[in-house]
Amino acid sequence: MINPEKFIEMFGNKEPEELVKLAQVDPDYTSGRPRLIFDGETVISKQYPYASSYTPSPNDRVLVLKGVVICAIK
Repeated sequence: MINPEKFIEMFGNKEPEELVKLAQVDPDYTSGRPRLIFDGETVISKQYPYASSYTPSPNDRVLVLKGVVICAIK
């Protein structure tokens, strides 16, 4: 049984996890896992995996779900 103090400890004062993010594929992308520029940022990120149904292209605007590029947003 979880008491109120334990509940607050588990869920209180924590940053919410960002499950969904929007980004742009690196303009210099050529192949492999794409590097991204997330909305509101100017630094190009590390490489991210992508869904098999999506083929990355330079400058694509993409939806990232839990760290995986899901699709381009048209």
